[in-house]
Amino acid sequence: MHERALHRFIVNIGLALCLAAAVMATAAPAARAGAFEDGYAAYQRGDFATALETWTPLAESGHARAQYNLGVMYDEGRGVLSDKQMATAWWQRAADQNLPEALHNLASTHLFGNDFQGDHEKAIAWMTRAAELGLDRSQYTLGKMYLHGHGVAPDEAKARRWIAKAAEQGFTRAQYNMGKIERDGIGGPKNAKAAAHWFLRAAEQGYAKAQNHIGLRYARGEGVAKDGVKALFWLTLAARQGHSVAGTNRKALLTQLPPDDVAQALQMVEAWRPKGS
Repeated sequence: MHERALHRFIVNIGLALCLAAAVMATAAPAARAGAFEDGYAAYQRGDFATALETWTPLAESGHARAQYNLGVMYDEGRGVLSDKQMATAWWQRAADQNLPEALHNLASTHLFGNDFQGDHEKAIAWMTRAAELGLDRSQYTLGKMYLHGHGVAPDEAKARRWIAKAAEQGFTRAQYNMGKIERDGIGGPKNAKAAAHWFLRAAEQGYAKAQNHIGLRYARGEGVAKDGVKALFWLTLAARQGHSVAGTNRKALLTQLPPDDVAQALQMVEAWRPKGS
């Protein structure tokens, strides 16, 4: 994948926009933990000045998630002038404490940021460490890097392993990509049943591309039992999200199904809600 295209896919998964939530605060005395939560509540209601004032002393005293959140605020210019170097400095301090989100953002800034020409070897080590600590978006990013040979030697087996780890945690794009990996036999044998499984898991979360793919599999009987009603159901959901290919596939399928099947599929569409909603 071209470097610019890979950068776009990294940006699209929100590498620097996820604030560390209060419920995930690191172990700290009650007063410090309460202060962190106060800062988070202020941030959530848009009072960035109070969040900044609350988190700064915590960050300076070594609170990793406060350091990470200050990095996000400096990166986005919330409550403070945007300062990418200051953001990176705060992420570095949190990364030194093995905070996965900070490791991920620090690595991504050096690997893909326009303003940095960082040490790729260190950045890949940071991304790998975040993935090893279980951060799903780091696992997915690292897998895509190995898949396309960005900053590392291409390795389909490693790509498959890391993307699978993210998919197993419920990361939607990783699930969709595992569907393609199983379909195409990347880093292992082709497996139509496994491909359908992963497309379905991503589709159930509302991912339009996956809904189109699982719809086609039900229409053709690839990896699942052939089922026109389920095929039309998934293709309709994808088409309603603006997926043009799904719209074309849906129109073709409509000419093949009896009215009762079409009515049943549409009833399912109206009743459907994404998993987790």
